[in-house]
Amino acid sequence: MKTDGKNDEHPFVELIERHGAAIGSICRSFCSSVEDREDLRQEVLLNLWRGWKRYRPEHKAITWVYRVALNTAISWRLRRKRQVETLPLVDFDLPDDTDLQEQSAHLKALIAQLPMGDQRLIGLYLDGFDSNEIARLLGSSRTNVTTRIWRIKEKLKQLNEI
Repeated sequence: MKTDGKNDEHPFVELIERHGAAIGSICRSFCSSVEDREDLRQEVLLNLWRGWKRYRPEHKAITWVYRVALNTAISWRLRRKRQVETLPLVDFDLPDDTDLQEQSAHLKALIAQLPMGDQRLIGLYLDGFDSNEIARLLGSSRTNVTTRIWRIKEKLKQLNEI
């Protein structure tokens, strides 16, 4: 019942609308199939809703959303670790350029060979977060994050040469 013409949406709904792209990005980095991405997205949303009462608005909302989403994705992957995951190209959200699709699929395959912590860190880096933001999200120092990103890049170069 809107009487004054203002938006009466629940703040949680506004938060999800504002940061839905970040949730989607994490789901894409952890899941190869559309169905798995949607399952993980639903689980992330459920955990965000469960944690809504503990959210403190004086902190950046994106940081809280990313932490909940990452922790949910890590737990989700650990539960599914025993299952064999396939990576069909049709499930990737890529442009129609075949060469770009092949390069992207190759990079994703290389990243999948990294330990989970490194996958999470390089995923944030590839999503455009800077070292300071990643450090805040992971509870680490900027120097540590910068060093780890450099080492991950070197490891990816080595894996690419194999």
